[in-house]
Amino acid sequence: MSDVSRTAGSRHANWLELFFDLVMAAFVGQLAIGLHGDPQPVNFLTFIVLFFPAWWAWVNVMLTLNLFGERMTGQIWLLVSIAMFGVGMMAAASVEGLGERAWVYALGNSLLRLVLFYAWWSEGRRRGVPWYRPVLYCGVTAVLWGVSAAVPQPAQWWLWGTAILLEILLLSFLGRQASWLRQALNTEHLSERVGLFVVIVFGESVLAVFAELSDSWSLTSGLTALLAFAAISLLAWAFFTYGAETAERSWHRLQVEGNVGALRDTVMYLPFLVVVAVVLLSAGLGTAVAEPTHPLPTGAAISIACGIALFYGTNALIMLRYRDPLRAVLRWAIVGIALPLGLLSLAPVVTGTELVAGAVVVITVLVAPAAITRRGAGRTTVREER
Repeated sequence: MSDVSRTAGSRHANWLELFFDLVMAAFVGQLAIGLHGDPQPVNFLTFIVLFFPAWWAWVNVMLTLNLFGERMTGQIWLLVSIAMFGVGMMAAASVEGLGERAWVYALGNSLLRLVLFYAWWSEGRRRGVPWYRPVLYCGVTAVLWGVSAAVPQPAQWWLWGTAILLEILLLSFLGRQASWLRQALNTEHLSERVGLFVVIVFGESVLAVFAELSDSWSLTSGLTALLAFAAISLLAWAFFTYGAETAERSWHRLQVEGNVGALRDTVMYLPFLVVVAVVLLSAGLGTAVAEPTHPLPTGAAISIACGIALFYGTNALIMLRYRDPLRAVLRWAIVGIALPLGLLSLAPVVTGTELVAGAVVVITVLVAPAAITRRGAGRTTVREER
């Protein structure tokens, strides 16, 4: 048995971590408002620019608690509470996050980095982390975000980009810390945290759909909401039946092999795109519920089609980082990307309800083969056991 297998114990998310996840999901819901209706390229770009720093802060808090937060203490409660307040500041500023409220958004990010700095300076150094890593990764970036609050645009945005780039570069060169992380990370806890966050985002998507139904109360809107719910449920079923199970198993294998780079990519970077995909789909479906009887605006149709395509494309990248054979991944990835994008050709000539029905058909076609294969494998296993 490997050292990793011996030291990794059972670890589950605690109530405070779930509380933090809910606050973060509320931020995502607030930010996604800008994608409803007929979003333009600037709206999509604004969503990504404002969401990624928040996601980056969330995933860093998650990893920090994974490494140092196994035992709940008053100090951890206080630090996570301050981090939640920082996310709240960013949520409050999100409507004008690139405009008049950008300074509040920047200060929220700075506060989150200060929380991380304290945790890594006090706990990380006791675990052998060199002093300069928390100084550069958290301290300098906290200063950059803080200074940006008082700097005019576009210099403000350059400081934001510099702060994020510095963190990404430091993660690309872990040096001797890679060995420590390999031993210290609890992949069971990571899998649960990421999975639960995606669960919450799916739940927010369902809520957004029915909120639109509440504002657009009609039989046609009700039918569209039912179809939208089916689309979200099918995609969620696919993720949690295959993605979540595969993640925990694959992350443990990567940890045993010492492949910290693949762990970093599949825990920190690629799940961000999964969440973006779900939010895009949700925004487009919500618009369809509000406008079911005529063709959807181009932006809403793009949200639906690209949301599904991005979901499958990102999962293909994740499976490749798990080192699945390229040919095996391409067999379903090409269809998973091309088929949803085909909905865009139908969008100008069908109603919103019909386009959502088409999305349900597409997702069903993509999910069905895997479900049939899984069911067949289960029957084979039962027969062998008998």
